[in-house]
Amino acid sequence: MHVSRRSFFRRIGAGAVATAAIPALDSFALARGLAFTRAKQPGGPILLDRNENAYGPSPKVIAAIRDAAGSSNRYPRSTEEMEERLAHLHGVQRDQVVLTCGSGEVLRMAAEAFLGPGKKLVEPMPTFESLGKHAKNAGAEVVEVPLTKTYAHDLPAMLRNADAATGLVYICNPNNPTGSLTPREEIEDFLRRVPAGTHALIDEAYHHYVGASSSYASFLDRPVSDPRVIVARTFSKIYGLAGLRVGYAVAAPEVARKLAEERLPVGVNILGMQAAGVALDDTEHVRETAERNRNDRQEFMNQANDRMLRAIDSHANFVLLESGRRVDEVLEFFKKNSIILGRRIPSMEKYVRVSLGTPDEMSEFWRVWDMFLPHKM
Repeated sequence: MHVSRRSFFRRIGAGAVATAAIPALDSFALARGLAFTRAKQPGGPILLDRNENAYGPSPKVIAAIRDAAGSSNRYPRSTEEMEERLAHLHGVQRDQVVLTCGSGEVLRMAAEAFLGPGKKLVEPMPTFESLGKHAKNAGAEVVEVPLTKTYAHDLPAMLRNADAATGLVYICNPNNPTGSLTPREEIEDFLRRVPAGTHALIDEAYHHYVGASSSYASFLDRPVSDPRVIVARTFSKIYGLAGLRVGYAVAAPEVARKLAEERLPVGVNILGMQAAGVALDDTEHVRETAERNRNDRQEFMNQANDRMLRAIDSHANFVLLESGRRVDEVLEFFKKNSIILGRRIPSMEKYVRVSLGTPDEMSEFWRVWDMFLPHKM
């Protein structure tokens, strides 16, 4: 069966565009292909389900991917240059940085390095579920501790559940799916009290979306003085590179070596590393994207308030919204109207997580919402 080039790209999306070296692919075609990573699929539904960057990577990054496409027949030779850049950026040594296939790989590596039969993971509930799944796969016990009434991590309760068998405690800050913050001073106090042999994995995937906050600060400086702390970062969110899978861990040298032993061989691809390097340099695009997100988030809250809906105050690129209906009902209605929303949250059955799209996409979201739950203005 003959498949045209246009049909081919429509079927495979950005992933194949990013990994196939096609000499005839000009910059316009590549940019069009990369649009598949944005919130709305060409000719398909609006995607508001995976907390992707609705605005995509910067034009400079798209150009860099185009320039590097001809090298995609080669395996990457080393991650050291990129790790050196990240180390310089964060004021740590190169042997404290481990480049990975997204921050999700950091979570898998940590589970395999520090968990197993007889070990325990203590994590909040709800939170990003990936680490819990990896912990169970490793044969470890998973202890889930409900969030506080303000949706912060209940660190005293997590501490009560941590003992000598606890290999990892997980702190996702801002938390996914609530978008809520846990103050740094509370985390600092928690770290002083956790058992000596327990590592703390702090997931900062949404760090760049926080903005000015008197209570929040990154922990990227902490592994310098505390070898128990591992910080995970990603290029999937603010940098708009979810489809290229680039992330990294910052940890003490001995911990970083142990994590690296669990890393996939030849994992991070050439295009991902090239794109990530250019994305780091384009600080203006990061600033503009963060500002757009703040505006989009505030407009979402305004629209929710107009409808007398409860939305949890978010410091990320998504909002958790109370619908008053079971989430499966909400997801199905929106799917029938060509909008894909976030996952089910077992402990919050009447909430739906909405990733922030562009203003036009969010206008369509609210139009469909008003079909689902009519309201009086």
